[in-house]
Amino acid sequence: MELTEEVRIYFFNHNVGVLDTRVTRSRFVYIKTDNLHPIYRYSLESPEMLQHDVGHNEWRDIWLGVRREQTALF
Repeated sequence: MELTEEVRIYFFNHNVGVLDTRVTRSRFVYIKTDNLHPIYRYSLESPEMLQHDVGHNEWRDIWLGVRREQTALF
């Protein structure tokens, strides 16, 4: 799986090496890295938000670009 340009730039700027990637049925791209907490992911539907597993299944959001405008009506 080829990573998006934004994800590649983020990893390059933060000196994080990519070891492996996989796409799940739920359309998430999971990325294994050489980082202390090695798992990152992003959704193929929303690739501008990278998430980092910081332990105990707690995900930290990393916005890589401009957030999409919310279109839901309340």
